Amino acid sequence: MNRTPTRLLALILALFTILPAAAALTSCGGGSGSETADTTTAGETASGEDTAAEPDILDGLGFNGASYRIQMSVTDISSDEYMMGPEEETGDIALDAVYARNLYVQEKLDVNLEYTESNYNWSDVYTQVSKLILAGDDAFELIVNDQIGLATVAIEKMFVNVYDCPYFDFEEEGWWYSYMRDLTIGNDRMYLLVGDYFIDVLRKSHVLYYNRELFETFNGDPDALYRHVLDGEWTYEKLIGYIETAYADLDGDGTKSLDDQYGFIVGGIGGSIFPFSYSADADFITRDADGIPEITMNNERADKLYTNIYNVFYNDASLNKGYGENSMELANKFIGGTALFISGAGIGDFERFRAMTYDMGLVPYPKLDETQDEHITVVHDTAEIGGIPITCKNLELASAVLQLLCRESYRTVNPAYYETTLKIKYVRDDYSAQMIDIVHDGLSGLFTLVYGAAHCNNIFTWAFLEPLQAGNPEWMSAYAKREEAAVTGLQTLVDAYMS
Repeated sequence: MNRTPTRLLALILALFTILPAAAALTSCGGGSGSETADTTTAGETASGEDTAAEPDILDGLGFNGASYRIQMSVTDISSDEYMMGPEEETGDIALDAVYARNLYVQEKLDVNLEYTESNYNWSDVYTQVSKLILAGDDAFELIVNDQIGLATVAIEKMFVNVYDCPYFDFEEEGWWYSYMRDLTIGNDRMYLLVGDYFIDVLRKSHVLYYNRELFETFNGDPDALYRHVLDGEWTYEKLIGYIETAYADLDGDGTKSLDDQYGFIVGGIGGSIFPFSYSADADFITRDADGIPEITMNNERADKLYTNIYNVFYNDASLNKGYGENSMELANKFIGGTALFISGAGIGDFERFRAMTYDMGLVPYPKLDETQDEHITVVHDTAEIGGIPITCKNLELASAVLQLLCRESYRTVNPAYYETTLKIKYVRDDYSAQMIDIVHDGLSGLFTLVYGAAHCNNIFTWAFLEPLQAGNPEWMSAYAKREEAAVTGLQTLVDAYMS
């Protein structure tokens, strides 16, 4: 699919006037941008001293109409429409921002963005992508797909070490550099790319939605929950306390059923555990000075975390079965007003709840306790990121175009999607916009989630998940039986990555 420029200058000028860079949020883990607006003019410091403006690494570049070829994931849960953009203006401010960004990048660098669509299940990503690369064809400058699958491709070094690319500047706004560093081993190589262009990462960031009217009925001021977050007091202890207030036997049969009202609902006990397990600062791994990870999950904070997760899922006011993960039936239970909290949803799921007539809000997942400095936002393992295949013969083209895509996503698409679509079109109160900021600022690339499956004997997930599914309040035996193989697997992973 080749999307070439039309009506370029008028649209770009209009959009860039409406959505200036100053409106964009500071990218997570990105660069050196300040949250305070800088009112000095170009070439002048705050003290009035003239300085030479830093040269733009992309100035003067042009690729003579070359094709920039992207293999783009287009599954039912992808965010491809916010990356590829529409064929023409739609009237939707976010999609039109994507359209204008793409046109601008094509014009500035004299390239054509071309997309080849792929539709792989997450479990097939490694097989399909590695087969493509091992075929040896220079077919793509960029591959976009699930981070859990692309991570395995990276281990076998079928992606280019991004430090070898000439036009990447990871200090520039638009990159999530700390996230990228979390998904690597060692300090001298990095294969996976994450930035504002890969908007699926933001859309698959986990949040807790809550029914503000139910909260008010049982707990008073519905804004109290927001103030807990802003005051650093939103912890598991408070979440469990609020869950316990909201159960009601609506059908009057004396037993818990799908027709009753609950303080907490979740789509089963499976991947739904991710935002709980990984949002607390429980030190599942530590890294040495060389960036090499070591398993340190057997600790007091992890033990405290499991106890709290158990007390959420097996609370008398919780419903942890009867609905599939991400199912519309689960969403409809919440939309219908018979659940205080719903788990397993991301920021991108705002669209699913637009029809809800009850007042709703959102908060980050709780801290383990008040000693935890910041909220950690878990991004689902199927969130889509990028890699440059080693078959790519033009790293100048590959890096320059993506550098500009991330830069302009930060400058124009973010203000449209983040500030307008999320904060104005969907949220229903001023506090929710602040919650989105906190969720965004806590976005983290989680080595333990992305690499913890086959590579580490699934210890980081299944040491908690196995006993939780069995209703066992104790987890250490599940950890102990996996530990030896996990340590061996992690060392094998490190050796493969560093070889």
